[in-house]
Amino acid sequence: MSDFKFTRIFVAIANPWAGITNAIRRASALAHKTGASIELFHAIPSIVSAGMAHADAEHFTRMEAQESRRRLERTANRLRREEIIVNTYVQTGYPIHEAILRQVRLTKAELVVIEARKHNVFARLLLTQTDFELIRGCPVPLLIVKGRAAWRSPRILAALDPFHSNDKSSALDAEIVDAACAMADVVRGSVHAVHVYRRLDLSLLGVPIGPVLTDSIAAQEKAYKTAVHRRFVEAVSSYEIAKGKTHLVCGDPATEIPALARSMRAGLVVMGATSRSGLKRIFIGNTAEHVLDSLKCDVLVVRSPK
Repeated sequence: MSDFKFTRIFVAIANPWAGITNAIRRASALAHKTGASIELFHAIPSIVSAGMAHADAEHFTRMEAQESRRRLERTANRLRREEIIVNTYVQTGYPIHEAILRQVRLTKAELVVIEARKHNVFARLLLTQTDFELIRGCPVPLLIVKGRAAWRSPRILAALDPFHSNDKSSALDAEIVDAACAMADVVRGSVHAVHVYRRLDLSLLGVPIGPVLTDSIAAQEKAYKTAVHRRFVEAVSSYEIAKGKTHLVCGDPATEIPALARSMRAGLVVMGATSRSGLKRIFIGNTAEHVLDSLKCDVLVVRSPK
């Protein structure tokens, strides 16, 4: 289990002029319940040029930084009136995610909060490249705020994968459940667990499927489903999650996890990000990225243990 806690909550602000955003509302609600401080941070892209253009660019950047800091302080003062300790930071840097991650490490934050932004074309909340870079590189749990409504005893859905190839993957499930339970304790929510498994790939048999093989295939499918169910039950029982709050679904995780979250009206989905083949970077595959974009509720991403 991880030492998941709230002492410092870091909020990456994309637009200081926006005032109290949904991400700030979520962070302030958590701060009220835990006594955590809030770090408001905005990064301004560096402008690289030469000659007079360079001087003009530096002047523009300084002016923008001063105005951004003033705007953040205005937002911070509103939170301070609610007796929340708030610090503000404005820095230049490129790429933006690296500036954010540097400040996260400097402040020793235990939770990072960002807000998904609405895409005008598709009219839904989408994650940007900066968001995905933060998912890959954030050293602490990352809360992606998509919803506006306050959490009131929310259902928290932990997306697990009990079919592990190594101990590190197994530890990630423990981290996911730990984070879900810690959040549930704070917001008086309930924890549910889900595993979405894919159908048995009959094409792997390597032979045409005819009437003679029908009974054999049916037996294999039944054995496969039984094995999946047994493994899932064993996994969730070790986390002491009530039987009525476990969900085993067959299908594509990219569609089934968002569908389940919608049907149960989950307020938060907790997912894991894991490293691949010894790489230092955190890997987010196409399926996970599709799940993250498709979910309408908030998402908490937990990285794999070192």
